[in-house]
Amino acid sequence: MPFFPMFIDLKDKPVLIVGGGSVALRKMKKLSPYGGKLSVVAPDILPGIADFPDVKLKRRGFKLSDLRPRPALVIAATDNREVNRHISCLCRKRHIPVNVADDPALCSFLFPALVHQGAFSAGISTGGASPAAAAYFKERIKELLPEGLEGLLLWLESLRPAVKAAVPEQSRRSEIFRRLFEAGMEKGVPLTREETVRYIAGKARGSVALVGAGCGKADLITVRGLRLLRQCQAVVYDDLIDEALLDAAPESAERIYVGKRSGVHAASQDEINQKLIALARSGLKVVRLKGGDPYLFGRGGEEMTALKAAGIFCQEVPGIPSPIGIAAEAGIPVTHRGISRSLHIVTAHTADTKDGLFEDFDTLAKLSGTLVFLMGLAHLPVIAARLIAAGKDPKTPSAVISGGNALNPACVRASLDAIAREAENCGVSAPAIILVGGAAVMDLSADGEGWRYPLKGIRVGLTGTPEIEKKQQAALQALGAETVWAVRSEIKELPGAYNWRRLTADSDWLVFTSANGVNACFRQGVETEKDFLTLTGDFRQGKKFAVIGAATGAALARYGIDADVCPDTYTSEHLASAIAAAAKPGEKVALLRSALATKTLPAMLQKKGFDVEDIPVYDLESSPGASRLPKLDYLTFSSAGGVKSYFEQYGEVPEGACCVCIGNVTARALAQHTDAYFLTASEISGEISAAGIVEAILRDRESSSGN
Repeated sequence: MPFFPMFIDLKDKPVLIVGGGSVALRKMKKLSPYGGKLSVVAPDILPGIADFPDVKLKRRGFKLSDLRPRPALVIAATDNREVNRHISCLCRKRHIPVNVADDPALCSFLFPALVHQGAFSAGISTGGASPAAAAYFKERIKELLPEGLEGLLLWLESLRPAVKAAVPEQSRRSEIFRRLFEAGMEKGVPLTREETVRYIAGKARGSVALVGAGCGKADLITVRGLRLLRQCQAVVYDDLIDEALLDAAPESAERIYVGKRSGVHAASQDEINQKLIALARSGLKVVRLKGGDPYLFGRGGEEMTALKAAGIFCQEVPGIPSPIGIAAEAGIPVTHRGISRSLHIVTAHTADTKDGLFEDFDTLAKLSGTLVFLMGLAHLPVIAARLIAAGKDPKTPSAVISGGNALNPACVRASLDAIAREAENCGVSAPAIILVGGAAVMDLSADGEGWRYPLKGIRVGLTGTPEIEKKQQAALQALGAETVWAVRSEIKELPGAYNWRRLTADSDWLVFTSANGVNACFRQGVETEKDFLTLTGDFRQGKKFAVIGAATGAALARYGIDADVCPDTYTSEHLASAIAAAAKPGEKVALLRSALATKTLPAMLQKKGFDVEDIPVYDLESSPGASRLPKLDYLTFSSAGGVKSYFEQYGEVPEGACCVCIGNVTARALAQHTDAYFLTASEISGEISAAGIVEAILRDRESSSGN
């Protein structure tokens, strides 16, 4: 029997937890963000429980009096089933919601698998049938949530009083909030004050997105393209689109087919342009879904020009083009060291030449790289003959490939002088690409997992916050590596460490060295201001902003603020130099960062003559992974704090493991614990990021294998 899902307000309400072990700690971590007043009753209590702010501890066994005053919830998490059963019976008689850990039969409510991001909460339950299934769908939901959701919801919440006062009709308010939400989702950050006023006062603004669907199955579309498709109100599509993409559009969205294929035109280009303009002018959000890439012989430029001339808000989202994607599907890399150093893409349909083909075959024949002809199957014998006549070696490897969503997939390889005959013998039908060059002889489509999974058989230990660990995990597993959680660091915000009003009033520069610092600071600001527009306005007023890198800058942009300074190289040294070049001597600089950050940056800024205030806005709390690590090939570190936490738990680097540090600050921290050789990702890949760590591991594997 499924449990009915519901949401309750726990803010300032008593919540009783009976039990002081790891299960109780896990339940407390789930409850903590929701504002309940937690009490723990147990003879023995883990240190982690005692560290929770404002928790009331009773170091003894459970008593009936613990149910007075009446708790909003009771959690029975002792290791004695009879005690848990007794607590369950007492609560049920008194109609107090009770959860008994790992015993659904004694529960009146279950803990769901939670997805929590600011004001957004989702709970998943299978009624106790399969916690693994609940955890699986939890991860899928988390993948769907945009990074800026928390800021968008804070912004929308801050607008409610003003919109309610200005718009008395409930139905119109609902429409306004729907449009504001969709506009914020499309932009990825809250709207500006001016944009918000326009959305509240005016009617819906139509738009068109030219989205490249790629050249194959639905999952080749970009994340951005799929997001726009899921939000659209009309989709205009061509041939060769995977129909699964049409299913991704909302059920209510209008679906309009304008298929264009050689010899079969369902609509002229001018008709398509006018249709897009008309749909947008009616206030609809339109996705123009095109195969491959809109701007690569897809006439996307013509559509964009027409839309801009008509004053329509529009954008283009690239897709994987067929010359690259279809060739790769057949196992042919269009460039390859020592074989092809260039790629030349040519249309076989040219209206202003005598035979409809590209006129300068003399130039094409002299090129040493890969030639790809599109829409040229009907002209294949002429193309081959003209290349040979212009001096191309008749024995040049060639291929004709019909792939992606083509009705009759095929791949034929032959020399240039024989390719037309072989393609005809095999019955290759359009659409197809023609590929000429040495790379055509290659076939990497077999099960050769060495190229497909270059890290297969490698085990990597991960440390750091869940966000950066998950980025590493996804990238490493995609390359065939096995990953192990060694130490995970959770973000603990420090709202009492600084005065919000004084900070926003006194500082000339606000400097962020991580996305975690941005989020922690703005959440505290919203708690103080209760008004997102006022908050961002206070931050903008006469202040400058500096961030250490692009990811931190993107986090700041999600709150509607663009950084004034972001160094090309993401290090403390380069950040200090960039601030010094942009700021005036003596200006006050506030560093909003981790409590564990080193003193390198403030010392450099002070040396350059700035008044520096170093403000901790968050700390890291580490939770250990496996009590004993398996054999590791690599061990990654993404912060100096992560290094400290790792060695506090494990004491040493596992034998045979090569450590990889994200940057120089982390490397200096690691050097204090080991004399062994290790990698520094920023020096190898040029960037301080999860991707940089993965790139460092890849390059190390290549060098060690002699490639």
